[in-house]
Amino acid sequence: MDKVAVIGGGISGMAASMYLLAKGFRVELFESSPELGGRTGSLMMADGRQVDAGGKNIGRKYTRFRQLVDTIGPMEYEYFGLNTSQVVDREIVRLSREQGTGSAMRAILRFAGVAGIARLYPLVRALRRDREQGFLNTSYFNRISRKHDRATLASWFPRRCAEHLIRPMTVRMNGAEPDECYPGNFGSNLALVLDSYDQLTEGMHGMISRFERFAGDDMVLKEHHVESMEHHDATTTLHVRSPGGRYRRNFRKVVVALPACDAARLWTASFPELADLLGRIRYYPVGVALVRYRHDVFSSAERAMIFGSQSLVSNAGAYGIGDRNLVRYTFSGRASRDLLEKGLPAERMIALAEEAIEPYFSVSAGSRESSVYRRFSPGLCAYSAYHYSLLEALDRYLGTWRGVAVTGDFRRGASIEACCRAAEESVESLTGGADRERNL
Repeated sequence: MDKVAVIGGGISGMAASMYLLAKGFRVELFESSPELGGRTGSLMMADGRQVDAGGKNIGRKYTRFRQLVDTIGPMEYEYFGLNTSQVVDREIVRLSREQGTGSAMRAILRFAGVAGIARLYPLVRALRRDREQGFLNTSYFNRISRKHDRATLASWFPRRCAEHLIRPMTVRMNGAEPDECYPGNFGSNLALVLDSYDQLTEGMHGMISRFERFAGDDMVLKEHHVESMEHHDATTTLHVRSPGGRYRRNFRKVVVALPACDAARLWTASFPELADLLGRIRYYPVGVALVRYRHDVFSSAERAMIFGSQSLVSNAGAYGIGDRNLVRYTFSGRASRDLLEKGLPAERMIALAEEAIEPYFSVSAGSRESSVYRRFSPGLCAYSAYHYSLLEALDRYLGTWRGVAVTGDFRRGASIEACCRAAEESVESLTGGADRERNL
């Protein structure tokens, strides 16, 4: 079969490559950076331990992602659960899978209030009946979008619920405040709190290493940056910059698996209408720091903390159930954006995070053993109002350009499971559902 180009080596690109290989296609995967993984890539601590920047928590309902892991694995999982706390009315309230249904419901009532629960109930019921509604661009939430996307989540939900229940979802998954997110996209957020989570014992970096061995050296082209694309008849030309210089390559089929803002740059000159459409999808910066302390910061019962809208750090949590002295700080939301865009040094960002959590947990610069920090820009995808309509327009434009599919976190949602689903659908659209020649 023809060789297919996949542009982007994050979760979306790796998943698309796997689905193409399963159909018997040969693949060339173009990645602009020295390593695969994108925003799920790994960081190296001073003691030589690799830690994951993102994507490390794997839902029990992530069937597509787990199937792909089994293909290149098998790999083992360890329980992580769902465990978080935040301050409500000057009191720390904890929400955990381990605390029992009654305690969990009381915590949710504290977070959301009666009016918030009334607004949430039909949404939760829809996801319970059909978990596929927990992705972007689904029938139930598209109906909500048509009716309500003139408002944001901040006004659609009661204030208490928006502050204590909705905001922790949006800043974590979208880097956005509730007044920057819309009801029609909310199913992709809500699905996350209706799941329970594991972690790969070898980490996401272990999965990426196994993918590279599975793919082979000839398939993965690191530090090969696709700068632009042109389409002539049934051929797409990639203009590539690599350590060896610039070159052009022709393909009959191409999967673009990049953040929407990066994908837009590929078509700025050759297809400005498509570039403009992709450019409407918003991304917000995010920073991640991992700090190892000499003592446990968290307990087995209290493993994470969410902070309010005035805090630079949106959440802090134990890296794993057995890593309670290894703290993962996330910088996202409106309060952190200016500092993220300025690119403050890692030491300063970590010190500010420690100031935020010091009233609740014992941390200090003097107790640090090692730390790593990475800033991502583009970071987290916040989609758009009436996002389903934008996706329909995107597909109409792509319909005029045969042999090209576009996937990524803006298609079905930001979770790694949503990225796998979008990648699978992009491959199906590109190949016309060709029979598989290898089984996943």
